[in-house]
Amino acid sequence: MRPTSLWEYLPNWTLLIFNILLLFGKVFCSPRDHNYDYYPSPRPTFLSGETNFTFHKGDTATLRCGVMDLGTKTVSWRRDSSLQPLAIGEMIFSSNTDYKIHHPDKSPYWNLLIKNVQPKHADTYECQISTSDKMKRRVYLNVLDDDTFRKPVINISGLFHVDKGQSIKLLCNATGTSAPPDIIDWYKDGIQLQSNEKKMVTITKKFSYATRKMSSELEIKNAKMSDKGTYTCRTSDLQVTSVNVNILNAEKPKIKRVPEDEKPQATIYKGNSNGCSRKQNEYSHKLLLVTSTLFVVYLMLWSHDAS
Repeated sequence: MRPTSLWEYLPNWTLLIFNILLLFGKVFCSPRDHNYDYYPSPRPTFLSGETNFTFHKGDTATLRCGVMDLGTKTVSWRRDSSLQPLAIGEMIFSSNTDYKIHHPDKSPYWNLLIKNVQPKHADTYECQISTSDKMKRRVYLNVLDDDTFRKPVINISGLFHVDKGQSIKLLCNATGTSAPPDIIDWYKDGIQLQSNEKKMVTITKKFSYATRKMSSELEIKNAKMSDKGTYTCRTSDLQVTSVNVNILNAEKPKIKRVPEDEKPQATIYKGNSNGCSRKQNEYSHKLLLVTSTLFVVYLMLWSHDAS
């Protein structure tokens, strides 16, 4: 007479072997042997630039800090004499409304602006990146408190790293001893620049007798690789300053070699969704097929003996 429930009379060792074989297949196809291909995020780097800044009392001080390959990290500013941050990203953490972060869209620069700068603002400031080792760059602010005589001062601000096709915008500020300079001229690699609508070059100028300052803005639209070079601002009283402008070719991917000990952040796993490689999957399927076949044969033999 055939048993009422086949599974009731199956020998325990048969089920045990079956479960062990299945478990062996899963363990053999575990993710621990997987190979990973690393696509590391580039480590942020500070752009080279001036670290000593001098401004007169009442000016708007601009402390520049440029960072390439920032990724998901953030830039913060801190005054060396204080443990509290002045700003994190574009958010100000100071009750003093004179502080502001200037970060143009898609720009690598996170500049700290101090309006109506005073001698009390003179200090060492830190521009920090939120990496595990807290990368930092120190800049020094000096404020001159001299209302009777001012030495001529000239500086260039703007974006010094521009993507191809974007606009180059440079601002030259020059202060005279008793009045603004009469003229400001722009040069690229020693050749004087003029406003040219066809070449999409525009030069505008502004005067301020109250601050004895003259400003001239140079704009070159749709920047080409040939626009890379040294840009010089020169005044009629022979004040001269220069900056190097780089044009980044955004069409070409940036490939950067990363040391083995810095590899790490993002990983892309090659394999299927269940965590097994192709060869391991094939072996697991074959093992399961053989196990199932043997078990079916055993059931048939047992059934025959039972009858």
